[in-house]
Amino acid sequence: MTLYTKANIKEDKPLEHCAVFGVACDDVGYSIAKYLYLGLIAQQHRGQESTGISILNIGGKIFTYKRKGLVSKVLNDKILSKFWGNVGIGHNRYATTGSQEYNSQDYMQPFHLKNNNMEFSLAFNGTIPNYADLKQRLEDMGRVFTTNTDTEVIARFIASLAIGTDDWPEILRMASKFMDGSYSLIILTSEGDIYAMRDPLGFKPLCIGELKTDKRNLYFVSSESCGLDTVGAKFLRDVEPGEIVHLSHQKDIHTEMIIKAERTALCQFEFVYFARPDSIIDGVSVAEARTRLGELLAINDPLLKDPNFRKDAIVVPVPDSGRGVAVGYANEAKLHYIEGLMKNRYVWRTFIMPGQKKRESAVKEKLNPVKSFITGKNVIILDDSIVRGTTTAQIINLIREAGAKSVNVRISCPPVIRPCYMGIDFPTTSELIAGRYKELYGENFIEEIRKKIGADTLQYQKIEDLMKAISKNENELCLACLTGKYPLKSVEKIIELEKSIITDRQS
Repeated sequence: MTLYTKANIKEDKPLEHCAVFGVACDDVGYSIAKYLYLGLIAQQHRGQESTGISILNIGGKIFTYKRKGLVSKVLNDKILSKFWGNVGIGHNRYATTGSQEYNSQDYMQPFHLKNNNMEFSLAFNGTIPNYADLKQRLEDMGRVFTTNTDTEVIARFIASLAIGTDDWPEILRMASKFMDGSYSLIILTSEGDIYAMRDPLGFKPLCIGELKTDKRNLYFVSSESCGLDTVGAKFLRDVEPGEIVHLSHQKDIHTEMIIKAERTALCQFEFVYFARPDSIIDGVSVAEARTRLGELLAINDPLLKDPNFRKDAIVVPVPDSGRGVAVGYANEAKLHYIEGLMKNRYVWRTFIMPGQKKRESAVKEKLNPVKSFITGKNVIILDDSIVRGTTTAQIINLIREAGAKSVNVRISCPPVIRPCYMGIDFPTTSELIAGRYKELYGENFIEEIRKKIGADTLQYQKIEDLMKAISKNENELCLACLTGKYPLKSVEKIIELEKSIITDRQS
């Protein structure tokens, strides 16, 4: 979901990353509420601001409950016991909005739409850069909006296409022709059906599974396969880019391809950072990809050829997404892997915390070095990415204060030089340290970043090695934040969007 309005940009960044989950059971007397809880809590890493569910009860009514907070807080046993139904969907939300207005329930998902024409609930992960054009079309038709999100635009656009028909595959087929962007969305209808759709380029992950017992059959759709694992479901396959999946309590899973693109554009950052290591996305193990990223960093590291450096060298991951990379690096380099940074697990990721001051203060709350491991060592820090550089600089300082002989940073992702407008919370180019420094210093920008963050050495992953580790080529991945080449039709909308953000933040 995206918030592009000028009212909130000064406080917040315009993009977010979310999780969707749905389940349909063929036993109308069975409640699936607990499955929604399990599927969402398994994907808590994809969004911690709010969570919500929509469930169809036996009487054919959709009930939606959504609140700010973590899954365990919002969907406690008392709440779940009130929602009884055999078909439902859920959503975890990460948004960057800071004002109370944008923290209201109207901005949380699932988005429940009910009018004279139809009733459905929608959960959405992604971004539609051309949503303003769609919104203007609908306003010209007399539609009234209660939020400034593309989620509501999508919901009301779908509702307008549904006038006079209940053919959901055809409705979604028409909608996909107008929505240029990244999306994995699921819809719960008042007839008890779930429809899931993945955009034609496959930016966002989406998969399906089943759980069959002697008494009942359950079918699932989830952003990540770890959601299926948690409920004990069998992973069937990924939803194909441009495909619609129909889950029904009355029959087995039905699928239909609506748009087949010439290429795909799976977000490479799923493997670098966002996805849980135990997930499998489009046939690739996230854990194995991260291990290969570390191996390739070690293969290309000139420091490892220095025996004087190696004798005091240790490999230290930045928890948690740096672990897999650090294991691969340490194994390839034949160096000791040391948990030299202890993490306070009750503090969430600094990268996705709204507000720079909150991110900075959270670093010391979140991480503490183990001095006995670090003192007198050449520390090789493995991390997933450098976005703004502030957090990395603070971590380097912590390790140096703990007595490290040298601090050497290795990043599993190539330099992030451009914003993402496909659903990840990256700021404008000027706020990205690699983007800004590349414009300022040209080919020498990595050395200038090293000086800025205070590292003794700095090495990024090569783009070709990133693709090699993920086992996909440039026509299968979205590398826009690394190259500036956006695989969308609405490139001009992206340029206009960034200019608007910069103007608002300077005003």
